[in-house]
Amino acid sequence: MPVRQIISSPHFAFVTPEKFIHAIPSLAFWGAGTAAALSLFGSDVPLVKKDILSNIPIVGGQWDVELPAEEKSK
Repeated sequence: MPVRQIISSPHFAFVTPEKFIHAIPSLAFWGAGTAAALSLFGSDVPLVKKDILSNIPIVGGQWDVELPAEEKSK
């Protein structure tokens, strides 16, 4: 019995578009959790506060770094 045509599905390392679509909610959940953990653990580091957390559009004012007058003149 001859095969008419072999059709292969596009994939990347055994991940097909169908598998990827089913994994999107889980990836979004883990990504949001990771971002929350990094912002929580990094909120005590002054460089993270100044460069990353204070630049968040709505809640960035929560982490504004106030410098003493002596350091502002330097």
